[in-house]
Amino acid sequence: MKTSRLLPVVIGASLIAGCATNPMTTACREPNVALAVAGGLVGGLVGSQIGAGLGRELAIAAGAGTGAVLGSRTNCN
Repeated sequence: MKTSRLLPVVIGASLIAGCATNPMTTACREPNVALAVAGGLVGGLVGSQIGAGLGRELAIAAGAGTGAVLGSRTNCN
């Protein structure tokens, strides 16, 4: 798979997941954007090691999204 197809998926998932909020939690008002991006990149790299073809692309998107959400929530109680 070309990196040029992979990069928009990782960036898009990171940006979307970085904006995610949990309506049950009010203690976290400011997500950590830098860690959301870093978490998205790491999650995307981990996801790229799984599967092939469309399965790999889905794993990359899921990994990037999960990493971004976890990264953005590091300052929350």
